[in-house]
Amino acid sequence: MTHEDAQSEVFTGLVLLTGIDKPGIAASLFETLSPFAVRVIDIEQIVINHRLILTVLLGANSAHQSAIEDDLAACALALDVDIATLFTKSNLGLIPSELATVRVSSPKLVPSDLALLADAISQVHGNIERIQRITAEPVSIEFVVSGVEKEELSDLLSKITFENLTETSVTE
Repeated sequence: MTHEDAQSEVFTGLVLLTGIDKPGIAASLFETLSPFAVRVIDIEQIVINHRLILTVLLGANSAHQSAIEDDLAACALALDVDIATLFTKSNLGLIPSELATVRVSSPKLVPSDLALLADAISQVHGNIERIQRITAEPVSIEFVVSGVEKEELSDLLSKITFENLTETSVTE
């Protein structure tokens, strides 16, 4: 292991919280984590049909793992949610700087259209970093993609026949 490798390897804790969404869940989670010497490295939250999925990647001290897990278990019980954790040593990757946004819009979005889109992204060696609904009527979904040439992906998508008047566009 090189000196640079040793510096970039950190002990992390991935926290996955799921449950029925209600006000105060994020506040309670972070209050529970506040007494510990942890730092937030990454975070994502999504609510779909009143169901919450909240993930937090923490930089932590391995000696605090069991205490963090115990406090998170008590937090989950108090909030009536599920909390799972995964603690490990890992090398943190860089956040991609060159991202493309693919917007797909359809009056009736079907899984086969999303399968075609995801397959096209993988064909040009892209990685989907994030997926988010933008509008409900018509349904518009944004895919944030790393590792692609925008023009190459746009050209490939223009050759695909989607169902139900589904349209796509690629932007920065």
